[in-house]
Amino acid sequence: MPAPQIYRGPEGDYLSRWKRIHRIDALLREGGYPSAARLAKDCGVSAKSIYRDIEAMRSELGAPIDYDSSRKGFHYTEAGFQIPATALSERDLFALMVTENAVLQYEGTPLADELRGAFDRVLGTLPKDLRAKHELAAQAVHFAGLPATPIPTRTWSELVDSILARRKLDIEYFTPTKGRAEARRIDPYLLVVRDREWFLVGRTQNGRHYALFYVPRIRRVARTDEPYEVDPSFSAHTYFEHGFNAMHGQGKPETVELFFAAEHAHIADERAWAKKQSVRKHRDGSATLTFLSNTLFEVARQVLRYGGTVEVRKPASLRADVREQSERLARLHRGDAGG
Repeated sequence: MPAPQIYRGPEGDYLSRWKRIHRIDALLREGGYPSAARLAKDCGVSAKSIYRDIEAMRSELGAPIDYDSSRKGFHYTEAGFQIPATALSERDLFALMVTENAVLQYEGTPLADELRGAFDRVLGTLPKDLRAKHELAAQAVHFAGLPATPIPTRTWSELVDSILARRKLDIEYFTPTKGRAEARRIDPYLLVVRDREWFLVGRTQNGRHYALFYVPRIRRVARTDEPYEVDPSFSAHTYFEHGFNAMHGQGKPETVELFFAAEHAHIADERAWAKKQSVRKHRDGSATLTFLSNTLFEVARQVLRYGGTVEVRKPASLRADVREQSERLARLHRGDAGG
């Protein structure tokens, strides 16, 4: 008989739901007759979600849950009942393992330790044999890449708290081109992670520009008591719509046209360069990739990453930038090292 499956609804992912089910189970076993409102507050969801969870516990896990109208709360009608951890199927266990390994994407931030603590509490509910299976399965997926740049705990906390409380933020931000840090007051909107590197989207005080700050360059940060109102027209999707590789640019997007010779045409097929792009195949096996972007500096970095296997056809400014940077690289690497 297959293992029972906890209902996967639109509100939250499976792991969050599974953790919530176990939290409800623990509160019911304490015998305090918790109400839906109390359970919702404790779990950080709506009462509607709690009713859905309780129904799933009854129908899919056989939980003997009843509502006591005199005490206005839920309770187990069978003493000693506990949600079976074995309700996790093999695929659920694998999904749990992959999600746990994904914590590596948050290395360098206090969030990584918080997520590990949450996983430890979930895994603590599993029987010993399932925990052993989990440890074996955890070796099947590995998240690799360059190491993350550490972010001070205080910086992280101030950023997160200011975003949640909608309070203006004072920062000192280092700009490499200027060689110094400058004081700024911003409305913090959004944290963005790209290749384990964190960025902050903040609205400048003129209220017309949303800047992208590289978090490790924030030298000092301090919350203020001054609130700000969120611009209802702002959305992350619109902000990055014509950006590139999670970078943001300003101005009208331009048509980017990249050419791949036949021996390198697979690069255009194997990985998307933009969400909205087109790939045109040619008779000789070559390919042309086209998309819109106003973040040409980041497109140039990606082209250079492929080391001469990609040719920029449009726009002329991007082609010139790649040529200039390539010539600079050639000059730097001409002759013996240190010569």
